[in-house]
Amino acid sequence: MSRNILICDFDETISNKDTISTFARLAYHVKPTASPNWSHFETTYMNGYNHLQPKYVQKRSLPLLAKLGTNDRITMDNYNVLFGSEIEYQRLCRNIELNSIQEIEKYNLFKGVSTRDVSTYVHSLFNGSVDSIVRKGFIECLGTLNIDVHDLFVISINWSRELIQDAISQQYISSSNIYCNDLLLDQNKESKCVYTGNFSKSLLTGSDKIEVLNKLYEDNNGSNNAENYNKFWYVGDSETDILCILEPQINGILLLDPQENEKKFLKLSIDVLGLDENTITNFMSDPQIRSLRFAEKQTGNGSYLAKTWFDITTLIQQNM
Repeated sequence: MSRNILICDFDETISNKDTISTFARLAYHVKPTASPNWSHFETTYMNGYNHLQPKYVQKRSLPLLAKLGTNDRITMDNYNVLFGSEIEYQRLCRNIELNSIQEIEKYNLFKGVSTRDVSTYVHSLFNGSVDSIVRKGFIECLGTLNIDVHDLFVISINWSRELIQDAISQQYISSSNIYCNDLLLDQNKESKCVYTGNFSKSLLTGSDKIEVLNKLYEDNNGSNNAENYNKFWYVGDSETDILCILEPQINGILLLDPQENEKKFLKLSIDVLGLDENTITNFMSDPQIRSLRFAEKQTGNGSYLAKTWFDITTLIQQNM
């Protein structure tokens, strides 16, 4: 039987805000005397970014779709040719992320924080309503499309598998379906429910995400029989998601409402992707246009813009 496999970024895709800085506050809540202050790690990150990113960006070739002709499709044969410089740029940016992560490890900021601490903290963020942390329309999307616990995956540069699962709910996603730069659990502790303070460092940039996505595709593709054909959808909102959104075996969706974040939307749609400015202006100004197919791929797949999770639900229904 054919299934829709939904693979998502977490922060600002499923969640309605970036949760990494919110999660960082948990360490100081559990360990009030923890030092240095979080501002130290923010400064460390920005210093690394300002030092390294100007060197790395020279290897980047934007806009990404400049080499794709009007009637051309993104295929397995041309993907690395079209986006090789972006893959390399994202790989280089791992050094920026590592610089920051290693500083957090150095001070053992999360050492001793338990998964129970995480669960209690996440539920305190809900304030009695799932909409306080999860974007409107996401849970409805899962229900309408019958996306069950086996068909939902998360690929995120977030730091806590436990936070992601608690935010979404075990009802909707399995822990084994969450891939992130997760804090490691102390295997020497009998309960194995306490963080060591170290990170897996396996998911830091978009180049890491595309490797995980390709593996998920291979593992869940089913057979070539039309009755068992699985349709894959990737949803993300940022530059680290672009390579996944453009992957030819996947239907990719850039989830951004230009009314909520016009600057970010214009940067990604025009500066990074290179979409037609008139088309983007119409998409932004016309409330009746809820989604837009902006790239063709092999076997009928495509890349899309969508404004909300409700629009994603409609889009997937139209392609079933």
